[in-house]
Amino acid sequence: MTKFRKLGRPAAHRVSMLKTMVSQLVKHERIETTVAKAKEVRRLADRMVQLGKDGTLAAARRAAAFVRGDDVMHKLFTELAYRYKDRAGGYTRLLRTRIRMGDAAPMAYIEFVDRENELREAKPPTPQPPQRAPLDPWTRSRVTKQWPSPISPKQSNSSSET
Repeated sequence: MTKFRKLGRPAAHRVSMLKTMVSQLVKHERIETTVAKAKEVRRLADRMVQLGKDGTLAAARRAAAFVRGDDVMHKLFTELAYRYKDRAGGYTRLLRTRIRMGDAAPMAYIEFVDRENELREAKPPTPQPPQRAPLDPWTRSRVTKQWPSPISPKQSNSSSET
């Protein structure tokens, strides 16, 4: 069963709010909301970008059933699909900003990565370590004999207790 945040709202209100927030995120590429809502929007927005990258008719119909507005659909299937064509996931970033006056709710920006005027630059990909050539079995056995294993055999104490 999928876990999700209820956000203190009935199911219909929660789904409607999340659809609107995902549509506004796609349209403006950055919105400010509470941290709990941003975490839920992140899940759904990443799923919508994945549908945009898929580009099939079935994906377009699934996205159209969720997002609101033809301009949002167009941006999802053209601009965002092209921008993230080589990225395997993680299309959004969540940046905590402040504590809201009034109810002390933690606020956060949620934005798409790799865009102009982003609040924080994306991290460069981590370089992969160089591949080592596999050792043949004879060399491997010689190497393991050269350095004994760190686990030494137990030594028995011959002291007797009286």
